[in-house]
Amino acid sequence: MFAFLRGTVAAKTVDYVALDVGGVGFEVSVPESVFRRLVPNQEVTLLTYCHIREDMFKIFGFLREDERALFTTFLSINGVGPKAALSILSVLSVAECGRAILENDVKAFTRVPGLGKKLAQRVVLEMKTKLGQTPELSAILGETEAAETSMEGDDVYEALISLGCTPAEAKKAAATARKELGTDVRPEELVRAALRSLARVK
Repeated sequence: MFAFLRGTVAAKTVDYVALDVGGVGFEVSVPESVFRRLVPNQEVTLLTYCHIREDMFKIFGFLREDERALFTTFLSINGVGPKAALSILSVLSVAECGRAILENDVKAFTRVPGLGKKLAQRVVLEMKTKLGQTPELSAILGETEAAETSMEGDDVYEALISLGCTPAEAKKAAATARKELGTDVRPEELVRAALRSLARVK
């Protein structure tokens, strides 16, 4: 229903982020990793997924497309609802999910509140099957793992990720900015240059 919402963070509560979009406040549930990055009065674009039932209309938000894609894939597994899918992404990053699935690490998923061993086993089994059948999902998990591993702790990369770039986009844009400006400049200048390079590509 909504592809994304662009607005200002009006408030943060335990259960959701209140996003002011043109004077209308939307309650958006986000993973813990997204929640930590958002601050009141920050302008942000959240990629959204709307969960609609007879008794409920709920919006879930993400900073990156790979997070949203993985969230919706988890929903296709019997026994995994929006709350459980969000909990998974609050405990495990996209890259960690990919590693756990590829390595049959059921224990990693049992760290998620509400996910027992039986459901964790089903998640690993079905996700591994989906990886073999869905090249797009394989690309998301593989691309994210490689980028996050090599760019971990990079201020410019992390800033671009927080602004909604995919790991691959952030990695390439950060490298382009450093090539243009060198390394003897402030991180915020590199971020601006990286964003300009992304705009040129688009």
